[in-house]
Amino acid sequence: MKRVLPLILGVLLFAAPSFAQDKADASKTLTATGKVSAVTADSVTVKGKDAEWKFAVDKATTVTAKGASHKMAALGADKKPAVVTEFVAVGDDVTVKYHDMGATKHAATVTVKTAAAPAKK
Repeated sequence: MKRVLPLILGVLLFAAPSFAQDKADASKTLTATGKVSAVTADSVTVKGKDAEWKFAVDKATTVTAKGASHKMAALGADKKPAVVTEFVAVGDDVTVKYHDMGATKHAATVTVKTAAAPAKK
C-alpha cells in the first residue's frame, strides 16, 4: 500500500496539466465569419470560405442585429420568449464568437453584419 500511493499521486500529478489544458481550451473564445446557411431555434449553421460550422444557441447566446432591441421590447411586452430565428435568417452575413466544447460549438454571440434581402412573396 505504501508503494501504490506514491505511484497513484505521481500519475495524477503527471496527468493534471493535460486536464487543465482541456478546460482552458473550452474557455477560449474563437470567431467564425460567414453566411448563414441554416437556422433553427437551437442552432445556427454558418458557411465560411473554407468550411461550414454548426453552432448551438441557447438563452445565454447574445444576438446583435439592426432593430433587435425594438423586437426584444415587443416580444417582452407580449410575454413571448426570444428565439434566434426572430433575429437571424438564412443568407445573413454574421460573425459568431463561440466556445469549442469538443463535439459541440456553443455560440456566445452572433452579430448580424448584413441582413439578407427579404424573400419575395
